[in-house]
Amino acid sequence: MITKPPIDELTEKAGDKYTLCCVVAKRAKELNNSPELPQNKKPISYAAEEFDDDTLQIARK
Repeated sequence: MITKPPIDELTEKAGDKYTLCCVVAKRAKELNNSPELPQNKKPISYAAEEFDDDTLQIARK
C-alpha cells in the first residue's frame, strides 16, 4: 500500500483514481527490472513518488 505520498493528494493531482492507477501502473511496469530503480524501492512506490515530484506527467489528448 502506498502511504507516502498520500493517495488523496495523488488522486487530486491526477483528477481521478482510475487515471492515477493507469499512469502509476504503466510507469511501474517500465521500472520493473530496470537499472534506474533503487534496490530498496518497489516499482509502484517509486512511480508514485515520481508522479508526486512531477517527474512523471499525464499526457492528455
